[in-house]
Amino acid sequence: MTAIARKPGYADYKSLSAFSGDTVAYLDHNWGYQTMAVNFDEPLQEFFDRFELPIRSVEFTCVNGYVLASVRFYIIPCDLVAKMEKERAGLLDKYSLFSMFVFPWEVENREDLPDYETIHRSIPELKERGSVLLPWKEEYKEVIGRYLVQNVQFNWDESWEK
Repeated sequence: MTAIARKPGYADYKSLSAFSGDTVAYLDHNWGYQTMAVNFDEPLQEFFDRFELPIRSVEFTCVNGYVLASVRFYIIPCDLVAKMEKERAGLLDKYSLFSMFVFPWEVENREDLPDYETIHRSIPELKERGSVLLPWKEEYKEVIGRYLVQNVQFNWDESWEK
């Protein structure tokens, strides 16, 4: 177990190998509804350090022209995300983790969100308002890893697939 897994409230973290490669079981156990607020106020880098699946694409959402409000990480490529959005958008939750309200962790004032200008320098495709879906780049970890998240959540229920 890593130091992160022993973090209070995260004692039940299990590696992917504990689920015999079942990605849905791995995601649900470690980031499902029962873990709500376990990732609260932690740098996104801590999520990156323990996440064992390849991130294939990412959706950044900015609001008010100056705030990065959320990030969704997909374990499927952009073209498949776009196709599924058109055909069966509900299934996308099965292949993604959602993080809300990313905060700069050096600042205690919760009004200070990751600003568009700072992040746009490293991610020029970012839109001032709205969402953009991009292929994942490892450099994104450095760009957004220092920010605190309210939560990292896997929002899938098998009954939705029926």
